[in-house]
Amino acid sequence: MKTMIWIMTLALLVPIGLWAEELFDLNAAQAHFQQGLQYYFQKQYPDAIHEFEETVKINPDDARGYYFLGYSYYQLREMEKAQEAFDQAYQLNPQYTPIPNPKIITQD
Repeated sequence: MKTMIWIMTLALLVPIGLWAEELFDLNAAQAHFQQGLQYYFQKQYPDAIHEFEETVKINPDDARGYYFLGYSYYQLREMEKAQEAFDQAYQLNPQYTPIPNPKIITQD
């Protein structure tokens, strides 16, 4: 009986542990995304690219990460990389149109 209770307890805890790990990863992705936004709006585009790349590495389904990665590359005039990132964002969520939004693009 004790063995059965122990097995049932483990069966319940393992998914919770996996869920907590996934939640931690999503929190890490969000932290990278927020840092990327800070760098982006400070016009530190190479640093922003690094943070947005980390975002999508941790959470490949984060359309926002790809979208702002595209804008960061766009600012550095790396159009091919920008287009790839915009396309990925659009594939994940059509709300993120691959046409750059002039309101987000900063002018140097």
